[in-house]
Amino acid sequence: MTIKDLLEGLEVKEREGPLNISVSGIAYDSRSVDKGFLFVAVRGAVLDGHDFIKDALTKGAVAVITERPIAGLYESLPPFLMNSVSCVEVSDSRSALASVSARFYGEPSRRLSLVGITGTNGKTTTSFITRSILEAGGRKTGLIGTLRYITGRTVEAVRTTPESLDLQRYLKEMADNGMGYGVLEVSSHALELHRVDGCAFRVAAFTNFTQDHLDFHGSMEDYLSAKSRIFGYLAEDGYAVLNHDDPALREIEEGLGCNVITCGLLEGAAIRAGNIDDSAGISFDINTPRSAFRVTSRFSGRFNVYNILMAAAIAYALGVDDEAIKEGISAAEPVKGRFEKVDEGQPFNCIVDYAHTDDALRMLINEARNFTTGRIITVFGCGGDRDRSKRGLMGSAASELSDLVIVTSDNPRSEDPLSIIDDIMKGIKGKNYAVEPDRRAAINEAVSAAKAGDTVIVAGKGHEDYQEIKGVRHPFSDKEVLRDVLRKITGVK
Repeated sequence: MTIKDLLEGLEVKEREGPLNISVSGIAYDSRSVDKGFLFVAVRGAVLDGHDFIKDALTKGAVAVITERPIAGLYESLPPFLMNSVSCVEVSDSRSALASVSARFYGEPSRRLSLVGITGTNGKTTTSFITRSILEAGGRKTGLIGTLRYITGRTVEAVRTTPESLDLQRYLKEMADNGMGYGVLEVSSHALELHRVDGCAFRVAAFTNFTQDHLDFHGSMEDYLSAKSRIFGYLAEDGYAVLNHDDPALREIEEGLGCNVITCGLLEGAAIRAGNIDDSAGISFDINTPRSAFRVTSRFSGRFNVYNILMAAAIAYALGVDDEAIKEGISAAEPVKGRFEKVDEGQPFNCIVDYAHTDDALRMLINEARNFTTGRIITVFGCGGDRDRSKRGLMGSAASELSDLVIVTSDNPRSEDPLSIIDDIMKGIKGKNYAVEPDRRAAINEAVSAAKAGDTVIVAGKGHEDYQEIKGVRHPFSDKEVLRDVLRKITGVK
């Protein structure tokens, strides 16, 4: 493929150099550049790819896309390169990266029936259930999300939504491996940073909207605006699937000019849940415009009714029959780190969950209260270098709803853990709390305080198997630490 082919449809401000150069690959990291590559200079949170353009050229790049004026860059090239390197100036190199990546890999999203799922909470669980339903209906389906990427091979996830170049490569892998469907978790960062540019969704789903990521977006209005961009990627005959019970999403629904399917528990939802029984797993009736049927799931927690219902609504939009929906929901296995119970024979409940917003923490604790005869003991912290405004809100949620709160460290990253804890403490109400910055010691303290009938909740990290401190990821799993502590008190080896 030539530079001319890749630039088709791209808004170019300035260009120098030949267009008929063949491109063998694309990179946004100069360390990945090989001979014949196109290098796209992208501004990151820490490093700026523009500072590595010469490194990329030295390694064999034959073309560069940049946001900086190319006059100085092109003139600075050695004479022998001026006739063999193409330099292209654009307004937004991230958007350009997505465009050229999609073209380079042959527009792979158009070879798939692609489902995009966004929302503050529930994306991962909804995506796994959706994939289970599609597979039950005989539709070979890939998945890209917070936990892993399944493309015909399984890769541990680096981020919820990969950079556009990597995403397009994974989508091509899905299509090349005979997958006709793909399920993609779409973060607000991905939408803001153009990672899903070049994608065409058959279904775009929005699970719910509550506060998070204000460190990045600045305001709730901007956060909602970023999330809502997902509907701009819908294919012409695509469907938007919305949680009807969320007021913010009802407002969005009114302004959409596409096919819309709503789901929820409240009157007015096109697909509704009723007669909910969560005494052992979850079972409930689903009423759709075409039929009514009952589903049973191994998932725990009433809040998972919404995730299951959202997956069913997505499947309905894709034309999946009722039997496959029922079978897929029944077959879906609980997701690692999401309301995950840890049992080593102790006389009290222990739960690990990814809840890292005040809304998610409230739902988690309220759900645990339904089956707890004793006290709720909640261990949690907040991540560093992230939305500081939610820390006090999480402190309020935990202290209002728990009998005992142990405030600890999460992933402090570059921040002082004690400073993060101070922010959390501003929201703590009452005296039912303790502070233990060492997360392992905090978990041990919670277990030591628990009695028969109590529930210990360890929230915030869920599936994560590390703790990030000063740029270094140290091995740490809430689930495994909890198991170790429980085994010591139960005598299990």
